[in-house]
Amino acid sequence: MWQAFAQADAVAVDSLEEESVRFIQPSFSFDYGKALVSVAGFEKKYEGAFSLLFFDNYYLTGEIGTGNLQPKNGIENGKYQSEGNYYRIGGGYLKAINSTSRLGLGVRYAMSTFNDQGEYYVESQSGSQDDYSEQFERKNLEARWVEMVLTSESKVRLKKSDPEARINQLFSLGFHLRLRVMSSYDRFSPIDVYSVPGYGRTVNNPNLALNLFLKFTPF
Repeated sequence: MWQAFAQADAVAVDSLEEESVRFIQPSFSFDYGKALVSVAGFEKKYEGAFSLLFFDNYYLTGEIGTGNLQPKNGIENGKYQSEGNYYRIGGGYLKAINSTSRLGLGVRYAMSTFNDQGEYYVESQSGSQDDYSEQFERKNLEARWVEMVLTSESKVRLKKSDPEARINQLFSLGFHLRLRVMSSYDRFSPIDVYSVPGYGRTVNNPNLALNLFLKFTPF
């Protein structure tokens, strides 16, 4: 008899869990780490994303961003700048580890379209020759890469007195830890592309990056 009651309770719990699983759940996210860097005046970078979560575990995402990069060490004895837009598409798996936090793993395919420009100087050490400078500008460049992405996110409880309140389900804070592997980009000699918007320095391949995001889940 007790076994029968236990089985009935298990079936009831399973049915409740199945009812609580949503088929699809849209969300929007904003990379606030890049925004803080832009406000501080170091570089100009902005990025956002739209995602669809299926059955509370599987997700598809599209990310779009823009960047104006001016690395100080892009060219020795010179200046370098790259500017452009990029996007990423991909998906993965998110698993709830407690009532407020999720951990996931995913993949992305990414492409960047950008321009770069720079100037370098050659100073005569002896003074017997004139100093020399050269400028360059290259447009309509492309780069492609893939990413493995580890994601961690936690809900922001704005109303701690009522953990089940709807407002506690709207916002999440988290991070993406990305391992980027460049597959192709427009190369030049003797001065190659140094920095790609959305990827970073081409001399780093693979390239490890950390992004901080705020997510809004309206439904």
